[in-house]
Amino acid sequence: MTTTLFSAATAATAPAAATTAPNGRVFDAVRLWSPADAGVELTVVVPFYNPGMALRPTVKRIATSLRDAGVGYEVIAVSDGSTDGSEHTLTGIPGVRVITNPVNQGKGAALHTGFAAARGTWVGFIDADGDIDPAHLLQYLQVARTSNPAGVYADKRHHLSTSGATGFRKLISIVYSTLVTLLFLLGVRDSQTGCKIFRRDVLAGLLPSLRERRFAFDLEFFVAAKAAGIRDFVGAPVRLEQRTAGSTVGRSAIVRTIRDTFTIYTRLHVRRQYRGVTVPSTPAPIAEAAPAQFATVPQLAEAA
Repeated sequence: MTTTLFSAATAATAPAAATTAPNGRVFDAVRLWSPADAGVELTVVVPFYNPGMALRPTVKRIATSLRDAGVGYEVIAVSDGSTDGSEHTLTGIPGVRVITNPVNQGKGAALHTGFAAARGTWVGFIDADGDIDPAHLLQYLQVARTSNPAGVYADKRHHLSTSGATGFRKLISIVYSTLVTLLFLLGVRDSQTGCKIFRRDVLAGLLPSLRERRFAFDLEFFVAAKAAGIRDFVGAPVRLEQRTAGSTVGRSAIVRTIRDTFTIYTRLHVRRQYRGVTVPSTPAPIAEAAPAQFATVPQLAEAA
């Protein structure tokens, strides 16, 4: 029997110090509707699939940077059906929980699993492949504290951003961003770079309407947000470094993401799926964070 997105997890798949995704629908966001836990300002979800030995230093770097900055945090590492045993390498890192999805379903499914377990006032995620400095999480949290937007996202097109990506990846990014702009007019310049934080109530309001399981999850989030009248997302600079783990974004994933993008377009304009989504407050839009907001993060103040 094939396990689907909505299947119950199998307890036997859990490694030591880890739990499997709870029974029922992965898209259940009930936990997010409850208040954040005292002392947990930021939850960071790290979805991963077969990253090998590169996973531990990446996750440890995230946890250490937040702890050293005095942030009340938790890191939820979600294995998206990994078969390489990489989840076992995370044992003993303070502030880190591991949840396993029993089969590979995609980045979006892993994020849903992690978000449903989040306890923070702000809830975000960062890719596990090591190309984004976790110092950005501190930067984005500072922006969030200052202006309380719906979310802060990594923006490769920000004038302070730098990228070590290959020419091919840059070309794909430009083509895809142009396609997204033509189809959706989101007002968000970069939907796909893997580092974002969201206000807890915004995430709770939007998550039940989202259906994407793979890389188009990020795009669907912003599409649903716009449909709900939420426009106050802040684009912040990102420094893309050399990857420490192999990318899961191959040619087949690119083709699938484009296909899923048109599926989202159909949901929006034909099925009207995102209508009726509500979130408590929707302040005025903020297009780009100011350099002064990054001054207290040394690694990023240099760029400003």
